[in-house]
Amino acid sequence: MKKLISLILPIAITVTFTACQSADGNSSGSAPTSSETAATTQSSTFSEDKSDVTADDSVIDMAETSQPENDETSEGGKTLIAYFSETGNTDKLAQIIHEQTGGELFRIEPVTPYPTGDALFDYTKNEQDNDERPEIAGTVENMEQYDTVFIGYPIWWYEVPQIIKTFLDEYDLSEKTIVPFNTHEGSRDGGTYRYIAQQEPNATVLEGLPIRGGDMQNDQTQTVREWLDRIGY
Repeated sequence: MKKLISLILPIAITVTFTACQSADGNSSGSAPTSSETAATTQSSTFSEDKSDVTADDSVIDMAETSQPENDETSEGGKTLIAYFSETGNTDKLAQIIHEQTGGELFRIEPVTPYPTGDALFDYTKNEQDNDERPEIAGTVENMEQYDTVFIGYPIWWYEVPQIIKTFLDEYDLSEKTIVPFNTHEGSRDGGTYRYIAQQEPNATVLEGLPIRGGDMQNDQTQTVREWLDRIGY
């Protein structure tokens, strides 16, 4: 039995690694891609696969929570859709949310552009290991005017990209409604909705929307609409 397990385990690890390797582009998983096409497979072992992780109890499931009669999320509250997209899939998702909600778009972009090609892997891993906060180009004018803030990103190394952490550090989201969304390739939200809820204890974090990067090649309008209905938007 021990010999059988030792033979199966490497195969299982290889399958898991391949399924969750790239993020935001044609496949959005644990490690980032640098262009509209997936980067060359990396030989290094990444972090633990969290493909079964979903939003936890710290995130409100609006399907089980009644909405107040004059909920500003759906009636009159001003909405911001802030998102980071390195290769395009999260941008597509943000655009659909914009079309459905009318919220104002703010694309989160680094002052120093990320490198291209395989160099992006080492660069972003180093950025995460050092817990860096890359500077954001541009600012959200008068964040106080927004009642609801959608925050979108690809999953990088099973976490939010470090530039999303910069955004959370720079803006006071207390008393706001936060709605996360992300692209991935097997990791779903990777535990990032819980992370956002922990970072913003004075905000209300609603059920997020994780969509597989490859699925963004198809129209996700209906999926987004059903999600928005579910959270009461």
